[in-house]
Amino acid sequence: MQLYPLKSKLFLPGDSLVAGFVGSLSAAGLTVKNGDIIAVASKAVSISERSIVSLSKVRPRALARRLGRRFDMVPEFAQVVLNEADAVYGGVPGALLTLKNGDAIANSGVDRKNAPGDSVIPWPKDPHRSAETIRKSLNRKLRKRIGVVIVDSRVTPLRLGTIGLAIASSGFQPVRDSRGSKDLYGRKVRITLQALADGIAGATQLLMGETRETIPFVLVRGAPVQFGSRKSSDSMTLPIKDCLYMSQIPPPRFLFRKIALTPSVLRE
Repeated sequence: MQLYPLKSKLFLPGDSLVAGFVGSLSAAGLTVKNGDIIAVASKAVSISERSIVSLSKVRPRALARRLGRRFDMVPEFAQVVLNEADAVYGGVPGALLTLKNGDAIANSGVDRKNAPGDSVIPWPKDPHRSAETIRKSLNRKLRKRIGVVIVDSRVTPLRLGTIGLAIASSGFQPVRDSRGSKDLYGRKVRITLQALADGIAGATQLLMGETRETIPFVLVRGAPVQFGSRKSSDSMTLPIKDCLYMSQIPPPRFLFRKIALTPSVLRE
């Protein structure tokens, strides 16, 4: 598998992702081939879609203030995290463990890093739709059959540092089911599924970086994936009850959960 990082100018709200990618591709002297995958940084997608929140316009509620005091967070930032979260399990200084779109993620994916002014950048409103739209637009523009993966970073239980996470993909099957296959000694594989989209995200996030790299795109060539038009990005997640980590956190420990859009009481 070959990876080609593509530098870009600073994205501004409303800038075209497709135009930005084509310009970066041309500047690098590269062309797209059938079967390539385009990895796109989630922040670039959000900025392009004008999904930016100014903290000066946020009015934190009582729960956000309490979470801010408890976890050493700016209350306005805590309120945006709550607005984006499906559930909050707990936290450490500076970060809340949240559930967002079926993913266990810090701060609902909301980030102040590389956000202009006093603003913060949430995930795209509908990452799966965004990935599908980007892929179709690039297919029309480049006349090639490609895939798209939207990449963000995440932390892993008991591991130091961030790795890449595919928050959405389009054009290829994001998970390979190895159950029923045989290993080197002829034993049948019982539970293994390979997270291909996450693997691609992990590789490309190394090149995108976390600070001043200005690499919102990575061209991926030769990825071991199966291409197909079926929308399968949602299949990257699994229910909480089946998750080795999250199933161990009992519901009574929720600090916040959206039930008819009403948060529960913060438990001290």
